[in-house]
Amino acid sequence: MLKKVALITGTTGQDGSLLAQFLLNLGYNVIAPTRKNPDVSRLKSLAIDQHPNLQFVTYKNWLDFEQIISRYVPDEIYHLAAMSHVGQSHLDPEQVLNVNTVWTSNLLKFAHLQASRCKFFFASSCEIYSSDLNGPVSENAHKHPTNPYGISKLSGHLLVEYYRQVKGLFACNGILFNHESNLRNPSFVSKKICQQVAKIVKKGKGTLYLGNIEAKKDWGYAPDYIKLFHPILQQAKADDYNISTGILHSVQDMVNCAFLALDFQINWHGNGINTTATDSHGNTVVAIDEKFYRPMDNRYLLGDNSKALKQLKMNNLTPFKQWVKSMTLTEYHKLT
Repeated sequence: MLKKVALITGTTGQDGSLLAQFLLNLGYNVIAPTRKNPDVSRLKSLAIDQHPNLQFVTYKNWLDFEQIISRYVPDEIYHLAAMSHVGQSHLDPEQVLNVNTVWTSNLLKFAHLQASRCKFFFASSCEIYSSDLNGPVSENAHKHPTNPYGISKLSGHLLVEYYRQVKGLFACNGILFNHESNLRNPSFVSKKICQQVAKIVKKGKGTLYLGNIEAKKDWGYAPDYIKLFHPILQQAKADDYNISTGILHSVQDMVNCAFLALDFQINWHGNGINTTATDSHGNTVVAIDEKFYRPMDNRYLLGDNSKALKQLKMNNLTPFKQWVKSMTLTEYHKLT
């Protein structure tokens, strides 16, 4: 039997590398379009960068994807590549829209023209939802993003719906809530916390500077989430799914879990921008810096994952404390 072929955009990122590993373990041939001289450090850390069924294909721009799709005619396309940092999206909205929306439009068009029987997964985002929603948000909740990243993702999301409903492409949106791992870029607060806490404990000095520590997220573990991308494309009918835990945790919760993972006692003082945490000797190990505050940091999006629980059999999600501990210990053991 011929192996199934999956094309993954963003293969060298957190989700792409984890998904590549998952699909390779299922016996897929994985096509990985990359720029020239890609950073394959994440793939190396997963020991799959030299896998015989992982094929890198160099591209110069998105026009090359029509030829790539025509050549390999993938059974499944997972479109994960994106400019994905919400805070940084305010700095260059035009570029974010170009990468996250225009490139998505082109990829859908090429998939429809060159591999119309393929199944298409788009990594949508919880940032598409309205900021004034209370309680768990379902896939049908009002969508009204408040940042350029969310706007670009909603545009891609709607394009997927268009190709599904009008063009007949088996196209699905996986609406991803925040999901973390040690493969995260250090610019994300989860990785920053785990790295900095590890350094503070290891060296016995240093301060972790954060923005709004009361901000809450529906945070999950990336290795759990990517395992749902594949079953989404195995359903009888193309559809959209929230991928979330349905539980909120604050930035402060993550800090507490990270220090606890290394058996390091901290004490909190003050409130708001005057909040600090000290160690047993009275040294400040956590402090607030207003430059890290983000617009709309007070929006608490909680995902209703009941549809995924029922249809995708989503279960056994790694608990928050467990994956924060794992990330922190990994960062600690990297230090010499």
